[in-house]
Amino acid sequence: MTGAQQSPARLDAYPAWVAALPDVDVDFPGARGHLLSGPHGQLVLWAFDDGGRVPAHRHGPQLGVVLRGAVLLEVDGRCVRYGAGDSFSIADDQVHAATIEPHTLVMEVFAEPDRHRERAR
Repeated sequence: MTGAQQSPARLDAYPAWVAALPDVDVDFPGARGHLLSGPHGQLVLWAFDDGGRVPAHRHGPQLGVVLRGAVLLEVDGRCVRYGAGDSFSIADDQVHAATIEPHTLVMEVFAEPDRHRERAR
């Protein structure tokens, strides 16, 4: 392994100040998220060490950026793979599902200020 390459071990890739944000109370197996929330929406920084599957659901508008790894997003029966550096947008009330590859980091912004809850400490 060269000095520029790193092993994709557990994804503690976010800086300590992000890791100190509240954890998201989420029921999608394999998902861990850090929540930044305000009156105008939410930002979640997700980590999927072992990958995961988000079943079909709907909510307010959302946009996402894949930071590492890949997401296979299904919207309106069409599947598209988004890799590191790609972004996606999901319209208000649009049904969608996702399969996330192992070692993936995703940043998502939600228009709803109450889309996700903090996990009880």
